[in-house]
Amino acid sequence: MKFVALAVTLVLFALLMFMAKKKMNFGTRTIVAAILGIIVGFIFKGNTEYVKVFGSIYANLLFAIVIPLLFTSIVSTVVSLESIEKMKKIGTKTIGILSLHNVLGSLVGLILGVAFKIGQGSSLTLAADAKAKEVPTFAETFVNFFPDNVLGNAAEAKVVPIIIFSVLLGLAILQLEERGEGERAKPFLSFIDSAAAVIFRFTGMIIDFTPYAVLALMANAVSRTDMASMMPLIVVLILTYVASIFHSYITTSALLAIFAKVNPVKFFKKFWPVQLIAFSTQSSVGCIPANTENLRDKLGVSEKIATFVASTGSTVGMPGCAGFWPVLSAILTINVMGIHYSFGQYVMLVLVALAVSLGTVGVPGTATITTTAVFAAMGLPVEMVVLMSPISMLADMGRTATNVTAAGSSAVIVAASEGELDREVFNS
Repeated sequence: MKFVALAVTLVLFALLMFMAKKKMNFGTRTIVAAILGIIVGFIFKGNTEYVKVFGSIYANLLFAIVIPLLFTSIVSTVVSLESIEKMKKIGTKTIGILSLHNVLGSLVGLILGVAFKIGQGSSLTLAADAKAKEVPTFAETFVNFFPDNVLGNAAEAKVVPIIIFSVLLGLAILQLEERGEGERAKPFLSFIDSAAAVIFRFTGMIIDFTPYAVLALMANAVSRTDMASMMPLIVVLILTYVASIFHSYITTSALLAIFAKVNPVKFFKKFWPVQLIAFSTQSSVGCIPANTENLRDKLGVSEKIATFVASTGSTVGMPGCAGFWPVLSAILTINVMGIHYSFGQYVMLVLVALAVSLGTVGVPGTATITTTAVFAAMGLPVEMVVLMSPISMLADMGRTATNVTAAGSSAVIVAASEGELDREVFNS
């Protein structure tokens, strides 16, 4: 029966390939794959050992791409600030506000996840070899945030030390440019740009395989458990939209009122078309032109601030994809596996989500990449990330709208602090 299950799975893979050739929506294909996986798992209960192989390969590739992806994207982001002085002023404020959005988004996810005890008492099971690594204390983790052996850190998939190393490396390049020695850094920057382009394409190739991996892992999960155990995933989807609405309108309103001294209602009346674009396209990067134009023409933000913050906000912070989503996913996994987390370890989870958010890039499957990075840092099995892909696709509309709202509101706050917000235009 194991070989029959494998043969049926290969036939269904061919169907998914046919759907891809017909240009069917990626999210639709992933949801179809999840349904097919549930059917295969139900029919071939206990006989999906060979089917699972495809999902395991996908999880390994996801794990492998995280370190090079973070390294190249963070160095590029820091260097794009052009000077340390600019980073100190606009860059620091922008990253600070976007990071605050991320932390608050993560806290919303943490509170919802803990309050609703997602995953507790669930019969949802992971593979027998899916184990969590021992999580060190808060003090040990803080010390381990800083790199000691970069190659060793990369080999051991220690995410945060690589992030800090990448930021420091980017600052070193900026210092060379300020000293008039920028020419010496150009070959290295060319390498980074080239490596980033290759790695982004490689990431896209991996993400393209998502429907097949979802079918395989969903089949394996269902074959080992009952359908009632899948309810925690539905709960996570619902809580994701609760978090999206709360952060987009309640948290963001508070930040606008406190830091920019503006009326949040007027912001949302003018910003809703951009939210609608984000919700429908599910692309933060794709919303940059609309976001920039809206900020400049309707909200009175200067061209310089609008362009910089809208662009930076598409790859940094992202309270949806890199905030409450990975935190909710981690809490679900923690509870399913019966791991006890202390207060300090929950704080560490929020800090890790923040660190990973600084390396978020505008590539397909951003939430999958960021969640994989968080899981790698926290020692949690990546298999759960793949199992959550079907609901991740459904959640992406709300998450993207939240990300873009954070970027837009951050631009208003930064412009207000720099005296580059035309309040007459904003209030008109």
